[in-house]
Amino acid sequence: MHKLNTVEELAPKYVWKGVDLEKMRTEVDDPSDEAVNDLYKSKSMRHLSKSLKLMARNDEPVPEDLPEHLKNFIDKNRVVDFSTEDIRMFNRSHQIWKEHGMKFVFILIFRALPYTYMAEKPANVLHMTKLLEEHTDRRIIETAQFVFDVMDKNWWEPDKRGILTALKIRIMHSAMRHIIQDSTNEQYQWNDAWGKPISQEDLIATNQVFSLEFIKGMKMIGQELSREDQEAWFHTWKRIAEIMGVQKILIADRIDEAWDLQVTVYDHLFKDETVAGKPLAVALVQGMHRFKMPERLVLFFMKTMLKDERFPDCFDRMLSEHYAEKYPDLFKKHDSPEAEEKHKKEVLHKHAHEDAMQYHKMMRDKKEEIKKQSGDSHEGILLFILDKILKLLGIREEKLHRIEIEFQLLHKILHDVESGKPLEKLEEDSVLELITVFSGIMVSFLSVHFRDGKYSSTGEKSGFRIPKDLQEDWALKG
Repeated sequence: MHKLNTVEELAPKYVWKGVDLEKMRTEVDDPSDEAVNDLYKSKSMRHLSKSLKLMARNDEPVPEDLPEHLKNFIDKNRVVDFSTEDIRMFNRSHQIWKEHGMKFVFILIFRALPYTYMAEKPANVLHMTKLLEEHTDRRIIETAQFVFDVMDKNWWEPDKRGILTALKIRIMHSAMRHIIQDSTNEQYQWNDAWGKPISQEDLIATNQVFSLEFIKGMKMIGQELSREDQEAWFHTWKRIAEIMGVQKILIADRIDEAWDLQVTVYDHLFKDETVAGKPLAVALVQGMHRFKMPERLVLFFMKTMLKDERFPDCFDRMLSEHYAEKYPDLFKKHDSPEAEEKHKKEVLHKHAHEDAMQYHKMMRDKKEEIKKQSGDSHEGILLFILDKILKLLGIREEKLHRIEIEFQLLHKILHDVESGKPLEKLEEDSVLELITVFSGIMVSFLSVHFRDGKYSSTGEKSGFRIPKDLQEDWALKG
């Protein structure tokens, strides 16, 4: 005789404030999808592919030759009526960004992205479209560029890039849904059991990663935001969620409610076996070659930032398959928290120290090479970056560029103040200081890194955009 299911067993398992998250996996963004659908109806697949490539390649929000419905969608959504309180919160968030934006980039790369790759269903979107595995640099840089655009001063005004950048991403999401679901490639067939590509659950979880995980990450590196700053940051991203097409029933009023939703999403999506997410995490590690960071140091930073009370196996789960044999000390199992802490201080900190010293020496030597060079010929992106930094008043003038400031700080962390000799080990506080220093180094690289094939409407290379006033505040101009 079959056992009858109880009411509790039949009830949805993943619910937030009466909203069934399993159902939200089948909900998408109808207004944007309907507008983009006109693009598909009006063009051949070859023309459509060309339009989407132009959209990705050009810094303008969308190509000129669009159907009327899509143009109307953009015009309708590009101007938003924000309240006085909204704008007060936006302005406060901009000040937070000026003070801590460099650390946001670090937290994004070393915690937020690899952590959320445990969500197998949405990870399949990135896996199927090869957006991260084959275009790692572009994906990382464009994600960072989106944040820079919506954190810019007065980003919400019609002549600024904030809303237009958000709408462009929203339109690209709709285009990706259409392409994925209509794919005839047997190797990359969307599984309906995953819900819809880039569903409402995925959209709100991603939005809250930019707000909640940044707040958590700041606490992890010992620089916790004040309650007022947390509220302002969360409020700003809440309004960005609306622009990005998130349904209002999924937008929390308070931070504690938002965390309740976020951990429910994590419980819902992290329970699946991780397959698609693992190569994404590996691609992220490999993508750090742009910053010339030693691979083991990248993994150490990820291990540090992925430490999590809810999913303590995250680092091992995502990266051990690929890196455990090469770096066994990073993946060593321990019988107790005390043993793990001892191993970290005696072994992992030693490795991090060695790798940071290696990085410091390599960059110092490269700068000396550049000083001896003549003309404009360079070898690789590193020499290009360092030469550009020197020309941007980084070393040759009194006013120092950010990269030189960070290397001076890196030198102080790694050497004894009085003797100038290298230190034998790193303390916990020094590890947190290393994180802050590498945050600045990464943003310094972004400030002079030009994305291949990325152009403005005038046909000139546009590169990674950091507003002029922010370049001054962050000492990116010397």
